[in-house]
Amino acid sequence: MVICVNVRADADSISNTPPLFELSLNDYRNLVLQRNETLQAQMLETEVSRHKAKGTYGAFEPLFEASVTREINQRTNNVQQQASQLGQPTFSERNNIYDSGIESLLPSGAKIRLGYTLSDLDNNVSGNPYTPIATNFTRQFQTFIGVTFDQPLLKDGGFSTTLAELRLAAMDSEIAFQEYRRQLMLTVSRAESAYWNLYFAQEQLHFFDESVAVAQSVLADSRQKWQAGQGAELDMMEAQSDLALRETKRNDALQSYFDAVGAMQAMAGGSLIPRINGLEEPQLHVTDVPVSTNAPVSYFDVAQDSTELNPDYLIGEQKLRQEEVRLGVAKNQVLPQLDLKAAYGYNGLGNTPGDSWSVAASQDYPSWSVGLELIIPMAGNIKNRNLLHANQLSLQEAYLNLKGEQEDIASRLNTAIHKSAAWEQSIQSCQTVVHYNEELLQTEQQRLKAGRVDGHRVLEVEADLLDSRQELANSLVQYRCSLLELELVSGSLLKNRNLDITKNELKQQTASFMDAAHKSAENF
Repeated sequence: MVICVNVRADADSISNTPPLFELSLNDYRNLVLQRNETLQAQMLETEVSRHKAKGTYGAFEPLFEASVTREINQRTNNVQQQASQLGQPTFSERNNIYDSGIESLLPSGAKIRLGYTLSDLDNNVSGNPYTPIATNFTRQFQTFIGVTFDQPLLKDGGFSTTLAELRLAAMDSEIAFQEYRRQLMLTVSRAESAYWNLYFAQEQLHFFDESVAVAQSVLADSRQKWQAGQGAELDMMEAQSDLALRETKRNDALQSYFDAVGAMQAMAGGSLIPRINGLEEPQLHVTDVPVSTNAPVSYFDVAQDSTELNPDYLIGEQKLRQEEVRLGVAKNQVLPQLDLKAAYGYNGLGNTPGDSWSVAASQDYPSWSVGLELIIPMAGNIKNRNLLHANQLSLQEAYLNLKGEQEDIASRLNTAIHKSAAWEQSIQSCQTVVHYNEELLQTEQQRLKAGRVDGHRVLEVEADLLDSRQELANSLVQYRCSLLELELVSGSLLKNRNLDITKNELKQQTASFMDAAHKSAENF
């Protein structure tokens, strides 16, 4: 981003007057958006929430699993065991079990697994009934390949329950995005308010400069008349007192000016004024002037904008939807757990793994099962029923919060509209007063030169002009601030400045910010 500013200095007065660093409202706003660290932190928080939302899709990511088990077992057979093993008095086995499979969760809540199991069986069981007592171990390989399917039919079943986590995470991401928009709006609003406050301090300082100049002129006139014996010394002393009073007020205005500059620099995260070799530090000078639009504000239009653009209202809507999703999940959790379980596969047996696999692949020895499993809490599902009541109350709370936010927005909109209208009327009144006092001051200054009035009368009129000018400048600034408040509440502040942003644009901005941060760290 390139910020264009002007530095002006009079070549004949460089040694006496510092140059002016001119800054427009648009340039200052862009500078704040580029530097403000609070806004940058909120940008990163939004990116964090976006990644968390993307991470929830990992629940449906297929998982590959594999295991190897070594079994060694030796025992003395009882009578029943000896009978089943053709009189073998002892049993000894050394087995290796290899198991692998791919498992995944389906959007319906079902878990499906495609697996392969190879059992390396090595034991002393004789397969020959004529030689039941075996001294050597017999080794065989057993294979099973098949699929298992487990579908919840009541509790934990259905698309809405399974996808609830994804929906909640997506809503969290949307809330984070709206929080970024809210922070962006607050940052722009505060930056422009700081800019207009500096304008007022700048104008106030200018008014006091002119007031001091008038007082100096009156003092010079009074001193000249006193020295010529045409005026009283008391008149000259009164003019000196008026000049001292104005110089004191000017110093107060200068301090207010520096405070306003400091507030603008704090918003921008650093100094706004560059150093120039051979010149004094430039004096910051804002170039934009607040004006009255004289355009009536429609409550219906701004109220409609608030339901579409106000971040607080949109966040309330998302929280209400989240509670609706949680309530749906809570209703599902109070149901009995009834699961459909099914499995189908093929068996194989051989003296080598290859032989065993060939037998299974021939599909001559299928194996399947299907059944239902029912689990019911015996005490009435205490935990989930209480959670259901809690979620019902949370939904009602979210609804009341949204209604309260809507009423608060309506009240603030109404207040902001009336404030802007009142300040607009004040501007018109102040302009009339300022025009009258300017004409009156010119008249009184001419009469002073003609000796028809004294300096005290001129200073009285000038004081009235000073007050009316300050009132006009303050009314203009307050009017602009009331419009800022109106745009902030209605949510149209970003749209009116072409600063509104989409999620994809924010993603790109975040990526650019992170790239710049990494390059800066590498250079450091």
